[in-house]
Amino acid sequence: MMLARLSLSVLSLASMAACAKRTDAVKASVNAAPSASALAAANASASTRPLPTSVPHVVPGMAACRALEVVGRATVEGTPIALGSLLDGKHWVELQTGASVALRHTVTSREFRLIGPGTILPCRNGAEQILVAAGRVSTSANLGVRPGAEVLIATPSGSVRYGDAGLELELGPKRLQLRVKQGEAWLEPEAQGNPKFKNPVRSGAEARLTVDHALPSTRLAACQSSAQKARESAELVLAPGTPGSASSLGARAAAQMRDRAAARTACAMAAAEAGVSQDPAERQRLSASVAHADELWQSVPPAVAGQKN
Repeated sequence: MMLARLSLSVLSLASMAACAKRTDAVKASVNAAPSASALAAANASASTRPLPTSVPHVVPGMAACRALEVVGRATVEGTPIALGSLLDGKHWVELQTGASVALRHTVTSREFRLIGPGTILPCRNGAEQILVAAGRVSTSANLGVRPGAEVLIATPSGSVRYGDAGLELELGPKRLQLRVKQGEAWLEPEAQGNPKFKNPVRSGAEARLTVDHALPSTRLAACQSSAQKARESAELVLAPGTPGSASSLGARAAAQMRDRAAARTACAMAAAEAGVSQDPAERQRLSASVAHADELWQSVPPAVAGQKN
């Protein structure tokens, strides 16, 4: 009985840590505005401006991204993004050449800029995730930093994660390029295309990956496989241990955390692949499949059958 309760507690803590990017409310975010007085005034005005009816509906209190600045033509489902709009993390942003959108996460105060031409999904499902099907992303350092909280930028050919960094990621038809201006970031998978860099990529350094034009089904399969593995390792955390076994509760919990991280990255890359498709039906199908896999690895499984409560 005690082991069951301890196992559930460890798994719950693992789930809370993995989901901190979606749930960690930063009370000081409203004070993290840039120093430029003109931008601060624009933000204050935007916060009181009614949301355009054309912008996808955002539930009050829901984590989202607010548009701080819009340059050129940037649209969501064909509708131009207005200053102060809230983006719900479910609809892709299309940016024409020369267009850019500066965004701030409404909960954590992280700031970044989307730069066209490109197709990008910011604040995926309210989390600190950015999916890039094509285009550039520029991030700001020293904003929204919390212990253990990382931003994930995923593309079909690789992903970048960082805790506090000013960087620029560009995804073109032939390569993925990362330039770190401040701080450090991790670019994965680093084994692809025999890269000539080491993780972490630190301030002043660049890293490149060759774009992999694998079929969408390949990325989806990797996501589903990783999600299943994470689910199974979660069940092992709840399973009663064997006396004298080398696989202690702590070791199983650590393995489960690694499996969750792998599933998170693999499924984010598969979701980014969905943005590449120009067929709405295909994009919807891929997105739905990834969402199902995400639910699998993020959920806490029921107690193992036969285990005493």
